[in-house]
Amino acid sequence: MRWLFLLLMALLPLQWFVVGAGLRLHMAAILLFGAVVLATHGPHLAVRVVRLAEPFIIANFALTVIWVFANRYHSFGVRQPAEQMLLLGAFVAVAVATLAVLREPGGRGVEALRWSTWVCMVSLLAAMAWSLTVNGVNPAEVFARTIASGDPEILQRELFRSAFGGFGLAEESVMGNIRHEVFGALLLALCVSSACRLLRPFASRAAWALYLLGQGLAVLLLLLSMSRSVILALAVWPMLGLLRQVLAGRVTPRGAGAGLLLAGTAGVLTAIGVLQVLWVRFTEDTGSYEARDNLLQAAYDNLGRSLATGGVSTASASSHNFVIDTWLRAGIVASLAALVVVVLVCGLFVALAFTLPQEPAWMLPVVAMLALPVIRFFTAGGGLIPPVQWIALGVVTGFLAYRAYLLETPQPVRDSVPVAGVTA
Repeated sequence: MRWLFLLLMALLPLQWFVVGAGLRLHMAAILLFGAVVLATHGPHLAVRVVRLAEPFIIANFALTVIWVFANRYHSFGVRQPAEQMLLLGAFVAVAVATLAVLREPGGRGVEALRWSTWVCMVSLLAAMAWSLTVNGVNPAEVFARTIASGDPEILQRELFRSAFGGFGLAEESVMGNIRHEVFGALLLALCVSSACRLLRPFASRAAWALYLLGQGLAVLLLLLSMSRSVILALAVWPMLGLLRQVLAGRVTPRGAGAGLLLAGTAGVLTAIGVLQVLWVRFTEDTGSYEARDNLLQAAYDNLGRSLATGGVSTASASSHNFVIDTWLRAGIVASLAALVVVVLVCGLFVALAFTLPQEPAWMLPVVAMLALPVIRFFTAGGGLIPPVQWIALGVVTGFLAYRAYLLETPQPVRDSVPVAGVTA
């Protein structure tokens, strides 16, 4: 199962390839992964996962059923709600797979997942290199002009849109900044690697150095993605670490070292001009802010005529808000279910953040995984939970189920993982 999990990590960022019938490669991988997991694992792990996430599953199921009836009432197709129902099943399957891999005897699954970042990053870079070559784009030249001008639009227009175009994805989808989800997959892999490394530290210095190199390169790629939602989610990670230190009332050597590393990294990025480009991206590149404000105002105007049964298409006029777009599509009852989903996930994130001092060290990157789904509730185009966020939520659920398993199991048989105990 660990190799199948790593294969999913490798395919998750490859979202610009269409494999047939309009199905994108990462969606095909998710659905196939879910089917294999649910077919090969007994119900005992699924029961653990479902019990842990029962309110979340019920709220999403209710939302999707109402959406189907609303679409049929308005003579719309049901492909989108059907996809969300399949992704809900994939969420359960990913949680089951995560729990199964973490519980593998001798920690073999944990050891394999430490390399999630490298697997995801190499796959992404290889696919982008091929795509750029096919489309005749020189990435070094684009980066140089971006840094020289301080204009992030050059990178977005001439690198990412060029890389993602021409492989079966509609032009409007390429223009719709799919890099948010492409690099969201890399952020997820980064968190998984970190959590598993803390669960089972490296015995080899060479492996430790290779791991650090991969983590550093992945962070650099995330910054160069120019995806504000991904960068904000990445920034939540050190903020959680700082919160943990403050709540614990002490600064550990690891925390101090992480702070110095962040300061050094920021200095290097400033020296080579990357931070200047990011600053422009967040403070001066306001076109998307204004566009989203206009879309939000239009959504407010439409809420009245979609009060009970929805019926408003959000395909090209999304408010980028999960609750509001659900209301527009399927009515107020569905939006209440969506609000329950948001409250459950955000509440879990806040609760875990404030209990981090009492949690094992590996829970920090697990909690950090929740940052991207939380942010994307209020920023994702179409107002849906995107596939990468479904996978992230499934992985977090699997880790939480594993945490419960550790607390239930006598210490001598806890998978022989030396740092997976109940103390940080």
